[in-house]
Amino acid sequence: MNQRSEARISDLMVVVSNVLKKDVVEVQIYPVYGAQFLIPLKIGTPPVAQILIMDTGSILLWVHCGFTIGGEASPAPLYQNADSSSYVEDVYCETSMCDFMTLKGTCGFSRRCDYTLNYVKGKSQGHLASEVVTFQSKNGSEETIKRLVFGCSSISLGADGCSGVLGLGQRPVSLVSQQNYTGFSYCIGNISDVNYDSNALVLGDKPIIEKNSTPMFMVLGKYYINLERISVGNKFLDIDPSIFKRIDYNGGMLVDSGATSTYLPEIAFKKLKEEIKSVIGTTLKEVAKGPEQLCYYGDFNHDLQHFPKITLHFAENADMELTAENLFHKARNDHFCLSVKISEREKLPFSILGVWSQQYFYISLDFDSMRLSFTRIDCDFLFD
Repeated sequence: MNQRSEARISDLMVVVSNVLKKDVVEVQIYPVYGAQFLIPLKIGTPPVAQILIMDTGSILLWVHCGFTIGGEASPAPLYQNADSSSYVEDVYCETSMCDFMTLKGTCGFSRRCDYTLNYVKGKSQGHLASEVVTFQSKNGSEETIKRLVFGCSSISLGADGCSGVLGLGQRPVSLVSQQNYTGFSYCIGNISDVNYDSNALVLGDKPIIEKNSTPMFMVLGKYYINLERISVGNKFLDIDPSIFKRIDYNGGMLVDSGATSTYLPEIAFKKLKEEIKSVIGTTLKEVAKGPEQLCYYGDFNHDLQHFPKITLHFAENADMELTAENLFHKARNDHFCLSVKISEREKLPFSILGVWSQQYFYISLDFDSMRLSFTRIDCDFLFD
C-alpha cells in the first residue's frame, strides 16, 4: 500500500511540474453558500475589486455596471463604467463579436451591441464593451488583460448577490477565446469548507490531460461529455445507454461549475434512487419529501462511511468514482438529501455534471485534443 501511494504521488507530482509553470495564473476560488465557486478580479481604471461566479456552463464575463437592477446585494464595490478611464464602448452591431454569439445582440443607442443572456434561473441584460481586467495569482503576481470584451450589465437577476459571472465557455466573446487559451483547468475541494484555501482555477497554459480522460464536444460554446453507464458498487444499473446519447439537439452531459446539483434523465434518476434505497435499506429513516427527492435523517459523513462508490462511466473507459460526499448534501441539521435531480423537471434536454459531484477532483479541459480529464486529488498537492 505504501509503494502504491508513493507511486501515485510521484505521478501527481509530474502533473504539478508540468502544469504549474511561471507564466500560469493560478487564481484562488472561494466556495459560497455550499453551492458555487467565486473568483475575485479587478476591472477598470482605477481598478475596482469584483466577485464573480465561476461558470463553465456560460460564455460571457459580465459585471454589474453603474446602477444595476438586481445588483444591489453585491458584496463588492459597484463598478461604475462612467468613472473608469479605460472603459471603451467599442463593440457594435453587425460585427462578428456581436452577431456570432448566442447573445442575440441588437442595435442600441449609438449602434452599440445590446445583449440578453438567459440562464435557467435568472438573466443578465446590458451591452458589450471592453475594459482592463486583472487577475491575481495565488503567488501574489498579477495578470492584466488590457482589452477584454465584457458584458456591462444594467439588469441582472439570479446572480445570488455577486458582482457578476465569469463564463468560461468557448465563443468569440468569452475570456478563453479572446485570450486564445488552449484550455484551462481547476481543482476544488470540499465546497462546504470555507477555510480550505487550495481551490484554484488555472489559466494561461496548456492543460495536462491525464489517462482517465474522455472526448469532449462543444454545443453553443459549452463543454459536453458522453455518459454511458452508471454503477453502484459492482452493480451496473439497468439503464438503456441511448438515453444519455447526444442525438440532434438532445442528450450529452454538460460540465457545469455554475450548477450545484447533478441532473440526470428521469429514467436514470429513478434507477439510481431505487438502488441507493436498496443499499441503505432500513439502517436510516427516510424523510418524506416526494418522489423527486431522496432524503434521510442523520449525518451522511457519519452514517454513510461504508456507502459504496457510485461510478459515472464515460466514453473510452473514463470512470469518475463518486463518494457519499459527492452525492449527498446537508439539507437541515437533522437530515441530508441526494444532490441529484431530474433534468426534465428543469426542461433540460441534457444531463449536467454539477459542481457538487466535481468536489475533490482536478478537472482539465484541452481544446486542441478536445478531451476532458478528471483526477481525484487533494488540491493541496497541486497548489500548496
